[in-house]
Amino acid sequence: MISLKRTNLAMAVSASLLAVITVIAVSKGAVEIHLLGMTEVQRDILLYVRIPRVLLAGLVGASLVLSGTLFQYVMKNPLADSFTTGVSASSAMGAVVAIMLGLGPVLPVFALAGGLTGLAAVYKISSVRGRVQPITMLLAGIVISTFASATISLMKFLSDDAVSSIIFWLMGGFQSASMGKVATLAGVLAASFAVIRRDYLSLDIICFDDTTASSSGVDVARLRRKAFFIAALLTAFSVGYAGIIGFVGLVVPHVVRLLRYVKAAELIPLSLLCGALFMILNDLVARTVLSEGQELPVGIITSSIGGVFFLYLLIKRKKELYYFD
Repeated sequence: MISLKRTNLAMAVSASLLAVITVIAVSKGAVEIHLLGMTEVQRDILLYVRIPRVLLAGLVGASLVLSGTLFQYVMKNPLADSFTTGVSASSAMGAVVAIMLGLGPVLPVFALAGGLTGLAAVYKISSVRGRVQPITMLLAGIVISTFASATISLMKFLSDDAVSSIIFWLMGGFQSASMGKVATLAGVLAASFAVIRRDYLSLDIICFDDTTASSSGVDVARLRRKAFFIAALLTAFSVGYAGIIGFVGLVVPHVVRLLRYVKAAELIPLSLLCGALFMILNDLVARTVLSEGQELPVGIITSSIGGVFFLYLLIKRKKELYYFD
């Protein structure tokens, strides 16, 4: 009961902070918007630029966090997320192909195809007699990510016309946000959350070894395939709409775990709220940190934060393994 009250309080605080940051984010930027006294131009900026951008940022943050959390559960590895397993790079490779072919409207489809292809390759490489080796999967993800990055570099070299848009897109950002993208990603995220919330207990059990999970009635192979597909789906849409934004799915769940919310029923909903809050805050900084209306790519900010946090985890793991205690 105490744990439930503590979780509900944390959810309420996170939701309140998210609401406050959202209001600040839609009002701040190159053009200051006074919500209680807007001009017609400010109202258009609010409706057609700021609100879609802030909503998309929140949804991408939540999607990447859910993706990273699922990877960490089924791989039993705290360093796993869509970025370190190669899914982001594979999705980006598919998206770059769509950009080169001038197929922007179906870019998420190409991103999904690339992400699933990369994930299938990683799964095949790391699977031994039908069982996935978590450490091997992480190493395979690094290999696939390197290959995808090399392929993207080759495509940039061969495509002079699209190279500037490819480079800008790969840095990550929400400049192309629209309510259509918001609605689509909201639907994908809601469906993914509805599917995976039925498996909260199974996700907790799978943190033990596969034999223990199987003896407890968990279909480990089926759960792992489901989690991998949902994680790849969320990553693909996020990459397709916002480019590569790394380490969000690594940083946020770990911060939540450090606050002692480790059960799936606590961790996942709270991480989704914190992921949305984290991404909206990063996008706000990206839009306001430079002068004269210039924007800093969001991916640069998250990668800087994530790189430092990744190093912290590597050092921390030498002393203790707090993951899923």
